Amino acid sequence: MSKILEKDWKKVRSMKTDALDLACQRILDSLSDIISIEEKSAHARYLELWNILEMEDKKIARMFNNLKRSSAILQLAQWKYNDLITDSDLDSFSPDTLKTTNTLIESWQ
Repeated sequence: MSKILEKDWKKVRSMKTDALDLACQRILDSLSDIISIEEKSAHARYLELWNILEMEDKKIARMFNNLKRSSAILQLAQWKYNDLITDSDLDSFSPDTLKTTNTLIESWQ
């Protein structure tokens, strides 16, 4: 993985809270939709919520836990891939960081 410049590393760290909050809000919104389906039993909804939370927790952990300079570009790419940051957010990064991030995203599509 490419080494991230200090200024890019600072940007990544400053973006983490907003990206995490957006990811969590999306999860909560989807859970709210499931809770409101009265055609399903409470137990069926509970099981569905549990399965979604378990799966989403793993995604959140991959994207946000242990943010380090050595993994910052990978995590930045994951945020973009999951639409937690915009193209204009990415445009503020150095050309090297932008290129590596875009290469990772393309490899996942």
